[in-house]
Amino acid sequence: MTSLILASKLDPAAQTIAQELLTLANFQQQNSQDLFRSGDVYLNYVDTDGIHTDRIGLDLKPEIVIFASRHRSESNEPTLTVHWTGNTTARADFGGKPKTLSLTDPPRLRAALLILDSARSNGKLDYAVTLEATHHGPTDLDAPTLFVEVGSTDREYRDKAAGAAAAEAILAAATKPALGKTAVGFGGGHYCNKHCIAVRQDGYAFSHIFSKYFFDAYDPAMVQMAYDRTIGGCQTAVIDWKGVRGSDRATLLKDLERMSVEIVRV
Repeated sequence: MTSLILASKLDPAAQTIAQELLTLANFQQQNSQDLFRSGDVYLNYVDTDGIHTDRIGLDLKPEIVIFASRHRSESNEPTLTVHWTGNTTARADFGGKPKTLSLTDPPRLRAALLILDSARSNGKLDYAVTLEATHHGPTDLDAPTLFVEVGSTDREYRDKAAGAAAAEAILAAATKPALGKTAVGFGGGHYCNKHCIAVRQDGYAFSHIFSKYFFDAYDPAMVQMAYDRTIGGCQTAVIDWKGVRGSDRATLLKDLERMSVEIVRV
């Protein structure tokens, strides 16, 4: 079960996380100075920014690709985030292709979020911990593509404690998927509060999550793609009921019912 972790040389948070990974696990340098290995887990430093890393460039066929990455936000709040990659609309302003979703492996996202939760609850970090809706590239790596991020300013990017928490979350996603009921998420803002609760309290493991902004240019083909791109299959939708306009929700429900998808309201 080969897993690949990528850390951009252009990203200070990625560098902090990668250094903590090297400390946390017994990574050994390979023939390339940028490639390290610990069992079936590889860590590779790349010259491109994470969202624009469209090729692996290694003789590997990983079952998961995990990016260590910085997170940016307008609030600059200290934050640890996890999300799948993809562009849910015709815009692709931050890498990847328009209207294209990466593959997903939901138990890996669940594992990462729960480890970040544990770091916070143990008093190690005063950071918000959250899922984000699917966004940005890369979209075509032929493996589930997960981002684990530290934000949101240079201070947090260089915070070793935050980097260590992200490193632990990445290793959990790489080696110890946390099984849960697989679902695609809909509704709410970019930060998926209701879906986070569904992971923590109700045992869900999420594939793609579509925020309420997706419905401004709703495309049922993207909904179908989210289910098709979920490793292991998925037949459940978890909807932030109040986080979707009534008219948009009616359209979504019609399409989900046509697909014989179970509807869960949160």
